[in-house]
Formats: sequence, structure tokens, C-alpha cells
Amino acid sequence: MLRMLKVVEITWIVMAVISAFEVVNLWNQPGDKKWYFLGFMVFAIFMFFFRRRYRLRYEKRKKEQDTHNNTN
Repeated sequence: MLRMLKVVEITWIVMAVISAFEVVNLWNQPGDKKWYFLGFMVFAIFMFFFRRRYRLRYEKRKKEQDTHNNTN
């Protein structure tokens, strides 16, 4: 489970980096496509930190449960 949560985090960062490259490539071209990629980049960065915080909480809770179960 923890490994999958880390993979999801890395996926969000990769998607943010790809979107950033697209924003740079489309910046001087007319149209709204660059703004969609910029919005998605911001969303992907937000999701990375959200999922990371969720994973760290999950790890902490699991560690506390394991130490609690080992003391009994």
C-alpha cells in the first residue's frame, strides 16, 4: 500500500513537469491551450502535496498501531 501511494505521488510530479514543458513550448503561441496546461500543472502540484501529506499521515498511523500492537 505504501509503495503504491509513493508511485501516485511521483506520477503527479511527472504530470506537473510535463505540463510545465508544454506551457513553456506554448507560451508565445496564440490560443488558450497554454492556460489549460498551466492550470493542470498547478492542480498536479497541489495533488502531489495533498497525497504526500495523506501518505505521511498513513505511515505515522500505521507505525503507531504497530508499536501499540507490539507492546500488548
